Amino acid sequence: MTQSASTAADATARELAVRLRVDKALPTPAYLQLRDQLAALIAAGGWPAGRALPSERDLAVALGLSRMTVRRAFGELEDDELVEPRHGSGTYVRARRLEQTIDRVVGFTDEARHLGFRPGARLLEFGPVPADVEVAETLRCAPGTVVLRIARLRTADGAPLALQHAFLRSSLASLEATELERDGSLYRTLERRFGVVPQRARQTISARLPHRRERALLEIGAFDPVLALERTTFDPDDAPFEYVRSAYRGDRYRVALDLRAPDRG
Repeated sequence: MTQSASTAADATARELAVRLRVDKALPTPAYLQLRDQLAALIAAGGWPAGRALPSERDLAVALGLSRMTVRRAFGELEDDELVEPRHGSGTYVRARRLEQTIDRVVGFTDEARHLGFRPGARLLEFGPVPADVEVAETLRCAPGTVVLRIARLRTADGAPLALQHAFLRSSLASLEATELERDGSLYRTLERRFGVVPQRARQTISARLPHRRERALLEIGAFDPVLALERTTFDPDDAPFEYVRSAYRGDRYRVALDLRAPDRG
């Protein structure tokens, strides 16, 4: 490590240490005190997602603790999925996971806002394409029918979360990209422009390894799993109007099922 890098590391450790108070005289073990205080700091946004914690050695020196004490605290935080070690780089604060509850039809923008995330999108592709066999079968049209394809990189709090490809039926193909970018939400745009409102959807989820483009856009490695989602959305007449293929970062997204006991009559 160069002298400038060492100085920066020491400064980071001191910056964090001034926010922590570990009292060895208390009956609570020092590593638990450190874990609890770091967890509270992370939860409050005081040490934001993506930022590295100081090294075990540097933080131990700054706090007057043993390196083993800091290591145990970091291990507890890792078990609680608050931090993640990156080989050869250090320990970083993990981004919060976006959890989708499968009990209603809602778009990404509204779901993210409901969960306290700042949603964002980067438009990658927008335009008419001939429907392939799978898209045609799903949207109940003939293969080769012109449909609208929209590809977007979806973000939560500015970090990449999902790569989505949406296909809209031919009656919606006159939609303009400027309309979508202005409204921010595809479903709100479709309701305003065409009066189309989602009534129900069918969604499947599977896990797989990412494709090359997904790795680049989602900023993940070749062996970091993604959750592959496919959704068909229906209007009030039970006609499909949207077919979406999505790849979500497995470390930042999870699905919750709202299950109820069967009616026993």
